[in-house]
Amino acid sequence: MNRNKIILIIIGILVLSAFYKLNTTNQEQNSINATQTAQIAKLKAKNKKLTTQQISFENSSTSTTTTKISVDKKAEHIATKLFRSLNNWNSDNWLEKQQTVVKYATDDVLTYLGGGQSTNSQEMAAKQLKQLNASSQLTESNIYFEQYSEDNEIKGIFIGTVKTTSSGNQTINNIKYQFTYNVKQGKITEISIF
Repeated sequence: MNRNKIILIIIGILVLSAFYKLNTTNQEQNSINATQTAQIAKLKAKNKKLTTQQISFENSSTSTTTTKISVDKKAEHIATKLFRSLNNWNSDNWLEKQQTVVKYATDDVLTYLGGGQSTNSQEMAAKQLKQLNASSQLTESNIYFEQYSEDNEIKGIFIGTVKTTSSGNQTINNIKYQFTYNVKQGKITEISIF
């Protein structure tokens, strides 16, 4: 019997220690679960607050910036067309370029950019460009805008890289212009080298 008693005592001790460990582990797990539950509740509350702020921000910014965005897009479109037309040409289509840019800028701007020449001058220039086998390509461009002003104008900056070929020689130039887009006219009305 001694032996049986010893075995029962050992089994009892093992059961008690296992029960104690299990109880301690459960308490630790309950503590961890409580902490995680509290953290999840805080995160949900914070997320709900941020979502509410985002929705109210989107609603307020949508109503105040819709016209600005569409005006900026139109200005960007016109500026892009103008600078691409001015800088993407070859000796065969140079005269067409001169006629295309009239849609995007006022006469003062075109004169400043080297256009606005008489028909004879343009034809002579086209012949010279053809003899030189000249071409130009806008390889990179970026347009930046300042805020839309109350006098229906948007100020912008155009920065680009132009690759020009003439008589087999190639040059790469960076170009920078400040310009003003007039919303009512739908054209670029002022330009200067930046």
